Amino acid sequence: MKQTMKMLFSSAGLIFMLTQSHAAHVLDLQGDYLLGDWNGSRKSLAEQGVKFDANITVDTAYLAQGGYNDQQDPTYTSQLWLGNSLDLEKLLDWEGVSLRTIVIARQGQSVSVQQLSDPLAPQLGNVQASYGRGNQESRLSELSIEKQFKDQLISVRLGRFGMGTYFNVMSCDFQNTSFCTAQMGKWQGGSWYNIPVSQWAGMLKYQINPELYAQAAIFEFNPTNIKENQGWNLSTSNADGITVPIELVWQPKNTLNNLTGSYRIGMMYNTANNIQNQKDIVTGKAQDHTYGMWFVAEQQLTRQGSGKQGLHGFMNLSFHDDTTNKIDNMQQLGLKYIGLLDNRENDILGLGLNRVHVSDRYREHSNRVNKPAEYNIELNYSYYPTKWAMLRPNIQYVINPGATNYVNNALVLGLTTRIIF
Repeated sequence: MKQTMKMLFSSAGLIFMLTQSHAAHVLDLQGDYLLGDWNGSRKSLAEQGVKFDANITVDTAYLAQGGYNDQQDPTYTSQLWLGNSLDLEKLLDWEGVSLRTIVIARQGQSVSVQQLSDPLAPQLGNVQASYGRGNQESRLSELSIEKQFKDQLISVRLGRFGMGTYFNVMSCDFQNTSFCTAQMGKWQGGSWYNIPVSQWAGMLKYQINPELYAQAAIFEFNPTNIKENQGWNLSTSNADGITVPIELVWQPKNTLNNLTGSYRIGMMYNTANNIQNQKDIVTGKAQDHTYGMWFVAEQQLTRQGSGKQGLHGFMNLSFHDDTTNKIDNMQQLGLKYIGLLDNRENDILGLGLNRVHVSDRYREHSNRVNKPAEYNIELNYSYYPTKWAMLRPNIQYVINPGATNYVNNALVLGLTTRIIF
């Protein structure tokens, strides 16, 4: 907590100094950042190979009806993101080399955890995406170096980073985690750690052609990394095997209706064999592996004007080892309309439906989980008064929270706010 507060105060001090020094560019409604271009310094640094990215996101949720304990006060969760990237080819003449650093701090309490869930059958999704994986301390979420071998069409990345930063990736225009970030980290989170958690890893990417690439990585599996007070732990002393994801990614520029899309298919394999890390979800006996698979599709369907304005569809499917995982499959479908109004070309109207299925073998041996699946639905509108500010009011409905009939279906009212510094 002290470390997080220190970082927040340092960030606040930086914001104050920049505000005082470059007041003419701060709060420019036509600009890309709240703090402006720092009198041209930001653009100049980017041209030299130094880029900064910082933002804060707050997810507010109110359980209006249903759930386990409704009519309580709204709760909020927040995420502060501080990052930078260095192009070492420009800075040091190291051909094809770049360095990426991200620090993340999360705070707050979740409606899903405190109000919506039966303690013996917690909600499978979460109505506030910025909650979890270390909610009291800051984390070193990425420190990696990449080398591109351009002639061989290969790149290598080494360091610490999250699995969902580069694998099973999807866009994030919703407040519910069922429609946000790499879904493998949600439904097989015992062996797949998304950002803000980082792990030691090595990754290889091969660009088959301009629209198609394959990638694979080896991640150290170390459950110490997810503990709340271990966000800056670099030790490997509690490592237990590895997690290996592989993925094929196709990003056509002219596919359906001559519009762009993104398609991903992949699988992961984890080799942990300590019983506290890998065991049969029913019998409790030690296992020496687990696996999972996924398919992600995002496709622009219509175009209004130019660029991304128009109707977009997305789909995400995942399949999981039901010996070690209580979730055996998940389906997700949704639509987004970017720029529905001519004068609001960056705003997004979104609708998503998610189904999370609990394996039959797990339900047969559970006293509390007695429904086949949980469903999450979200309708939202992302309003961008400027490029650096976003307000996303949303309505969520959760059917069978926790896949149990001991909890009523839940109506949740939410609001996501984001500021890009």
